[in-house]
Amino acid sequence: MRGKITFRQGAVQHIYQKTINGFLIFYSTRDCLVFFTILATATRRYGVHILGICLMVDHVHILVEARCKRDIDLFVRLYTSWFVRMYNDWYGRNGPFFYSPYGIASKVSDKDIRNAIAYLYNNPVERLMCKRAEQAHWNFLAYADGQYHFSPPIRLDKARAPMRRAIEEVKISRRVDMPLNYAQLKRMTKPLLPEEQQQLTDFIVQSYNCVDYADLLYRYGSYKDLVMAINTTTGSEYVIKEDFVGRSDRIFQKMSAFLLESHRIECMDELHRLPESERSALIAPLGIRTGASRRQLEKYLHLS
Repeated sequence: MRGKITFRQGAVQHIYQKTINGFLIFYSTRDCLVFFTILATATRRYGVHILGICLMVDHVHILVEARCKRDIDLFVRLYTSWFVRMYNDWYGRNGPFFYSPYGIASKVSDKDIRNAIAYLYNNPVERLMCKRAEQAHWNFLAYADGQYHFSPPIRLDKARAPMRRAIEEVKISRRVDMPLNYAQLKRMTKPLLPEEQQQLTDFIVQSYNCVDYADLLYRYGSYKDLVMAINTTTGSEYVIKEDFVGRSDRIFQKMSAFLLESHRIECMDELHRLPESERSALIAPLGIRTGASRRQLEKYLHLS
């Protein structure tokens, strides 16, 4: 369901984007990093101010401040078109991916802004992806204190050569203010060990991060108070209505795990490239193994 388009000057805007047919967007770390680095680059190009980003499997939430509605329109248009073009090229699909127009709701009072902040950061908790908001990777809350929460700190003096090369490549891309693309990320991560891949993910997020944590901490006083406030209230959103299928998004992780463990696909990239007939043939085994509903299976397999 699309949100009602509202805009009030000087307010914090809650942007909500949902995919056409409710199809999943983010299957892998690579999907999330491509989207995030594109969005961060677009943020700097249009000078908008970000208070929160949350990447869910089939939709995106952003809290943003901008001088005017046109700046937000241009910002959304840039990162959306840029990502869809990369996504389509990599996975061999075509056509639009997100509903247009995007949903937007203005938050003016301090209470409404705090509610929107709690609502955005608690989305993964509400969908049973984690128990506390700071445990979620793709709402970026854990990065508010500047630490690496999902991997050990990088020691470049002790790092292997593939890791050092990957770090340098990220630095170069960030220095020229260009996002990372699918082929680049695949090439960089292929020779890395699992722990190194996690460290590189943290480094990329820290390098490109566009969330104004200083503003967030100013509103709450400290990182500890920010996290406590978010975890003690789920927040609310009355203008933008979300359509959820099932109680938990973990079901989609179970589907991916089954496909990989049963060797029906060797990597998640292959799923998107399967012909529709072969994706349809996966409905029965996936449903039997995971207990997913027909609608969840269609969302996951991109079947209208």
